[in-house]
This record gives sequence, structure tokens and C-alpha cells, in this order.
Amino acid sequence: MSGILAFSGLRQPPRMREALARLAFLGGDEERTWSDSETTVAVSRKAWELSDDFSGPVLLLERPDLLVAADASLYHRDTLRRDLAAAGIAADGSSASHLIAAAYRAWGVDAVEHLSGDYAFIVWDVHRRRMLAARDPVGTRPLYHAATGDGIACASSSRALAELLSRDSHLNLECLGAAVAGLAYSIGRDTAFEGVHPLPPGHRLLFENGRARVECFWQPPVAPDSRPAPIEEAADELRMLLSRAVTDRLAAGTTTVWMSGGYDSTAVFAAGQDGLRKEDRGRLRPVSISYPVGDPGREDEFIGQAASHWKADVHWISSDDIPLLEGLEHRAGASDEPPAHLYELWNRALARGTRAVGSRVALEGGGGDQLFQVSDVVLADFLRSGRVGDFVRMARSRDWRHVARVGILPLLPERVMRSAERLRGRPLRRHYMERSQTEWVRPEFAERHRLRERDLSSLRDARGSSPAHRESTLYVTLPVWSYGASYMRGALLQEGVEFRSPLLDRAVMEFALRRPVSERASALGTKTLLRRAMRGLLPQELLEPRTRRTGMTVGFSRRRMNEAYPALLSKLFSEPLRLAELGIVEPAKLRAAAERFCSGAGDEFLRVNLFHTMKTEFWLRGFERRADTGIIPAVGVNRVLSAAPAA
Repeated sequence: MSGILAFSGLRQPPRMREALARLAFLGGDEERTWSDSETTVAVSRKAWELSDDFSGPVLLLERPDLLVAADASLYHRDTLRRDLAAAGIAADGSSASHLIAAAYRAWGVDAVEHLSGDYAFIVWDVHRRRMLAARDPVGTRPLYHAATGDGIACASSSRALAELLSRDSHLNLECLGAAVAGLAYSIGRDTAFEGVHPLPPGHRLLFENGRARVECFWQPPVAPDSRPAPIEEAADELRMLLSRAVTDRLAAGTTTVWMSGGYDSTAVFAAGQDGLRKEDRGRLRPVSISYPVGDPGREDEFIGQAASHWKADVHWISSDDIPLLEGLEHRAGASDEPPAHLYELWNRALARGTRAVGSRVALEGGGGDQLFQVSDVVLADFLRSGRVGDFVRMARSRDWRHVARVGILPLLPERVMRSAERLRGRPLRRHYMERSQTEWVRPEFAERHRLRERDLSSLRDARGSSPAHRESTLYVTLPVWSYGASYMRGALLQEGVEFRSPLLDRAVMEFALRRPVSERASALGTKTLLRRAMRGLLPQELLEPRTRRTGMTVGFSRRRMNEAYPALLSKLFSEPLRLAELGIVEPAKLRAAAERFCSGAGDEFLRVNLFHTMKTEFWLRGFERRADTGIIPAVGVNRVLSAAPAA
């Protein structure tokens, strides 16, 4: 991972030094900057990422006609080189930047349609005075943009852009309010700074002739295949695609797999081991967390079975040694935006396990739940297609309220729900995935900023031929997923590790989303296709449907939160609440909720939303303290606070 920054059409910004310093979080060891009269391009990279396994030794590719700043790990390079050769182009080097430059020469702005990998990059076309910026379809590398007059600026850090353009004093209260309200589906669609926007995953930005436009270049399939291949053929194809996705993501030497005992990460491990039988490209080593006997997270026995099948040695990490919220106040204050992930320290522990076995690359099973299973929304599919018998058989074992929410609500038109709300005189659930709003957010703030509509609009953006298929596409396109993943990638970079997700390989995603929904959930269990693809590569007992859920970290997180919250909540109320000064929360309601939690009456909803509120409050305090030290203009923060409605 690297920090990249570019701007054009701007006079040299007065706070260029501060913006470049922000990139050091993602780099900091090696830096390179290029400038002419109106354009600047800069890259900052960690020394260990100078290998071609990562972004490579070329910090900033400089050619007479092109500059490329890349934060990228590219895969399926043999295919790309063949396509380039067919287009009459050869890359003049082996780094990701060389390959991106060659793709741009071959296909111009359509180069992104030929790239496979985890990437965010900026190309500056010197002769055309054109900037192309792009982000891969999963969006695990951050990239933001901001327009100003006839100019454009792009960077890996939202705060770097805000500081570059002196917008760091202009807070986006709607974004902060959505985080506090627990309305997570819209998180990631904007930033904490007004005028600074994320480039969405699967999109490119083109700036030319003083104008910028953002275009989508990748979307998931809108429907499953109408005539799908039989499941046995599909299982063979999935095995081949996944094996290739894993082997292309291996580093030289040892690569780790963060392995639980579920179907996803074990499939990544087994597909990789199968690929290594055919081509010797390194070694796979499982790194796993061990939970105590009786803990709902314990899958030690399943993990052991998968590892023993391939005669692999597991590097174990005890859950007792993993904190969850340690240093939250400091981490929040130092972040570009309120930290995204409750499990940051849990993932950092896994990263340290990767380093302990001499590796810098970790593979994980992210994507399996999104692509290979589906919720009970299949009940709505049954009704929609007239399969009443299937609906009744499945609904019989569910609570009727749950059946109404997931089986009937998805089929009701929006206008019907709005009319029902008017008749009842109160809000009704309009989407089966809709979340309740945190009780301590001021109602007038939520209404003024339309926080509920903001979240619902993200859910309604899903494309698909049925409720179940729309759910699957949502799970790979919602902005919150890329927001969390890109934040986590930056955190793990500080541990010296890059994580990669083979199940989210573009070819794997497109294949899985074209398969019938029935392979994701049926009487035979979930993830039928994935389990079928792993036959012979994992012990059969590991692939059988399970009578109870395993690998649930809720017990671990509940214990750690119960341990940490008294001290954190004491810190929260030790100073005036900035969130109250901004008109976002009602302090009395927040305090009452905190007291209810500390008395043992809190549920999971309360526990998680207290976390989101604390991290946002601590971020604001860190932001204000940066102003007090002169890093950002104090008058800007005061202006934001004084302009807010009184709490």
C-alpha cells in the first residue's frame, strides 16, 4: 500500500507540506514528487513494499508523456501481458506502475477494464493534460477527490485533501451524524470533510479541459444465468477460478491464511494448497485464533482438521491475549476520519501472527458470506415466483414477524409503505435490512439531515432480478464495505502486512453472482456451491452442514466491551461533548443509555452504538486538539461549532 496524491489546475497550495505529511501513514519511508507549472504528483511508500510482490520499486513512473502514481497489487499478470501484446503494446518494466502505464497506452481510459487486482492509481497524461484516477471494484485501497474551480485533486487520504485545500475546518455533520446514529449502510458514501468525496469502488475519474467526471466501469451481474451449467460443472469451474485467485496472490516465500473453521477461509487455504501442487510458488501457513472451550467463537477442532488434511502447522493466537478497545481514544484522534472497525486490534493481532512466521502477505476469507449464502429473503423470492409450498415449509419454522419482514416487505412498493406511515402516524420499516436509529441522536438533527432517507437510498441502489439477488449485489457494492476494508488495510500496513481477499477476485465474484440463488441457501444448508467445489480438498466432515453456528465472535467482543466500557464512558463524559455542541446528540439521553449499559441492562444494539458514538466523539476531540497545536486553524473548528444549533 502507498500514499498517492495529485492535483492539477491549481496554484501551488499553501499547505502542500501538511498534505504530504498525511500520506506518511500509508508510506513514509520513500517519497517522490513531480511538479510542473500547474500539476503535482506525489507518492509515499513503505520500504518493504518496494518489492514487485507489492506496489514495486518504482515510486513514481515518469515518462515524457505519462506519469503513474500507483497503490496497487496486480494479479493475473500473464493474461494482462497477453492482452497487451495483442494490442501491440509491451510494458517496459514489471512493476504495477509499468503495467498500468502500458494498459493506458493500449486502451486509454478503458485500461481499468483490463486490470485485475487491488488498486488505486492516478495517471497524468502530459500531452493531453488529462488525469485518470481509478479504484478497483472492491475498493480496498482508498482514493478521494475534490474539485476546486477549474482544478482537481486526488489522494489516498481524505484529510490530506482537506488540508491541501484548507477545507479541514469544514466538517460534514451529516456524515458524522450518520455514524453516531448507527445508520451504517450509508457510511463511506462521503467523508467527514465537506467537498472531499470518495471515488466509489469500480469507478474512474477523468479530468480534462478543466472538467471532471466520475464514471462507473464495473457493476455486478444484474441476474443469474437463465440456463446455468449443472452444479458439478460449476463446482469444478469455481475450484479452478479460486485456485488461480489464490496462487496469483501468493508472495515469495511464506504466505499466511487467516483461517477460521468456517467454509470460506478453509476454501481459500485448500484451493491454494491445490494450486501449489501444480506450481511451486511458495508455502501457505495458517494463522488462527484459539478460543476457550465453550466460547461461541471456538472452531479450533475444525481448523485443526483442515490444516492436518494438508499436513500444515497452525500458528495459534490465544483470544485471551487480544484486546479490543485498547487505545481507542488515541487511535480515533489520530485517524483521518472516525475509525471504521470495531475489530481493528483483533485483525492487528492476526497481522502480528503473520509477521511472526516471516510473512508480509495474509489471505483471508472475506467475500464468502456475500457471494455464497443469502438470508431468509429467499422467502420473498418464493412468493414472487409462486413457490407457495416452499414458502410455507421454510416459514413454518420462523417467527411470523421475521417472515413478514424478510418474506413480504421486500415485495411491497415504496408508495404503499409511505401511505401506511401516513395512516399510522409513525415511521414504519421500509426495507427489511433497515436499522433502527440510535436513541440519543437529536430528532431535529436527524430530520434536517434526512439521515434515515440517506441510509435507505444506499439500500435502494441495489441492482438485481429478485430480492435475494439484490441482497447479494448489495453485499459487494455498499460503500460501508469498502470504507471498512480500506481503513483496515491502512491499519494493518502499520503492522507490516498486506491482506488479500481471493474470494473477491473479480472473476470469482462475477461467476458466483451468475449462479442460481438456490445454491446459496436451501434445505441442504448454505454455501452449497462453495462446499461442493472443495470436495476432495478438505475433509468431508468439515464440509457437512452444521446443526449450530460456529465461529461467532460476539462472545469475545461482549466480554471485551464489558471490560473496557466503564473506563471509556468515564472518559467520554469527562469533557463537554463536542457531539452535543454540534447539535447531533442529546447528552442526557446518551448518559442515561450509558448508565443503563453499565447496570447490565444493555443489549447488542446499545453496546455497538455506544462504540460508534465514542469513536466519533474521540475523533472530534483529537481534531480540536490538532487545532490547538496549530496543525489546523483553530478558528475553523470554532466556526463549525459556533454555527451549530445549541444542544
